[in-house]
Amino acid sequence: MPQLTPAAPGGLPLLGHIPALVGRRLAFLEEMRHHGKVVRIRLGRTPAFVITDARIAREVVSDGGTTFARGRFFRKLRPLLGDGLGTSDGPFHMRQRRMVQPAFHHTRPGYDVDTLRGVIEAWTGSWRAGMTLDIAREMDRLGVALITKSLFSSDTAAGEVEDVQESIADFMVGVGMRAVVPSDLLERLPIRANRRFNAARDRLERAITKVIADYHADERDHHDILSMLIAARDTEGLPMSDQELRDEVLSLVVAGGDTTGHVLGWVFHELGQHPEVERRLLEELDQVLAGRTVTADDLPKLGYAEQVVNETLRLRSPGWLVMRRTTRALELGGVPIPAGAELLVSLSALLRDPAVYADPMRFDPGRWAPDRAKELPRDLFLPFGAGTRKCAGEPLARISMALVLATLPARFRLRPVPGHRVREMALGTMSADKIPMTLESR
Repeated sequence: MPQLTPAAPGGLPLLGHIPALVGRRLAFLEEMRHHGKVVRIRLGRTPAFVITDARIAREVVSDGGTTFARGRFFRKLRPLLGDGLGTSDGPFHMRQRRMVQPAFHHTRPGYDVDTLRGVIEAWTGSWRAGMTLDIAREMDRLGVALITKSLFSSDTAAGEVEDVQESIADFMVGVGMRAVVPSDLLERLPIRANRRFNAARDRLERAITKVIADYHADERDHHDILSMLIAARDTEGLPMSDQELRDEVLSLVVAGGDTTGHVLGWVFHELGQHPEVERRLLEELDQVLAGRTVTADDLPKLGYAEQVVNETLRLRSPGWLVMRRTTRALELGGVPIPAGAELLVSLSALLRDPAVYADPMRFDPGRWAPDRAKELPRDLFLPFGAGTRKCAGEPLARISMALVLATLPARFRLRPVPGHRVREMALGTMSADKIPMTLESR
């Protein structure tokens, strides 16, 4: 029997809960779990529903667009990112997914461990003991370097790769602001932030368009993701258009570089805050690697490193806001939801739900140990989404993070700068403002 829908308190005339969502972001969404499994809010005058129950949320985010289509958040992103996997819906999304996913399959991925490790070693080659670095920024840039090398391995693309790497940070700041702020007015103002965003957007567009044209002209298989995307064919034997290739490349750069880098920054922050976790990780690296360089065969043996990554993904998931729109009237958790309603899901909040994870704000990689992990509902561990919406690049992201975690701590211990408080920033994804850390020789 349908229930009376719980309503969030504090809505303002005309604006509703927009000021609370924009101003408090993840904290506002976390608070909604105290009001019910499905909570009614207002985005201006538009009713919307926050999903706080993990099982209902899984149903919503895993749907391929039949019942729950992309919501308002993604409609703001589509003009910026195009119709890649991160923003598209329905049959077109499934077509693209079938063409993109083979590039990440473990049997013949469009990247290799040696190349990725080389990127990490080159990026950190100039690091020296005694240096203090903003690890949030360094890991963001390393994440972009890893995905761009996986996408375009050809030496002829070096200039375009540099353009992408230098532009993506300003682009993502602008995307985050445009996604969160409901009004289009802000992006029309002649302010410095908009000029930086526009310049970054144009530079990205030129770089991606040129590298696609160069790959078409070259016709060689560079054994990278872009070569596989160009060679991919749909069920009718048709390739992607250049616009479709552009959209998928941009989606992969944004999703792969931005989120992987954010999580890596948080990994080292947590290691710096928890010496006993760092000690166990170093013991595993010493035992498995014995001082040598990590290889693909070593990765399955780094079980504790995987626990550290999983716990960071749980506690610091980048997905602070996902939106869907109902395509028909239905009930969720006994609550009637009309057709065309906006649904808000925070993967970050769900992964901190005390109903699912005991003592959720405690960083505890041990909860993913084999003897304890079986007690966790693994189907509700959704940092990469679920179903046909699950991130196609998860294998690359996990390999990249494992390689960084097997490489950096072998050379350096990263120590937090005393007195600095690291703050979460929820823009397009959840990241850290700054993570200053000092390098010590191991």
